[in-house]
Amino acid sequence: MPVPEPEPAMRERPPHLTGPAIPDVPTGTLLRLAPGEWSHCHAVPAGSRLDVTVSRVHRNVVRRDEAGLWVWVVGHEHPACGWAHVERHPPCRQLMVRVDVLARAVAS
Repeated sequence: MPVPEPEPAMRERPPHLTGPAIPDVPTGTLLRLAPGEWSHCHAVPAGSRLDVTVSRVHRNVVRRDEAGLWVWVVGHEHPACGWAHVERHPPCRQLMVRVDVLARAVAS
């Protein structure tokens, strides 16, 4: 018995889609963030500048809005967490940062 010809739509393979390119940001990278480059850090008033030393970039959750792509970053407030009298502690800042800002930080 002959095998039926597949429907035209089934003959073409769907394009392979990959996630957005999230730059590799080394631990210890200093991010100097302007208002609009970060979001969702409850400890800091919106519209403020924020300096963060990166502990980790969560590449598994990517958000998109009119400003671009965003990922979660955890780290430490800079320079306060690095002062000699401050005891070592787990990352104290969690925020969303635009992916293009991370790429710029890594390139510089």
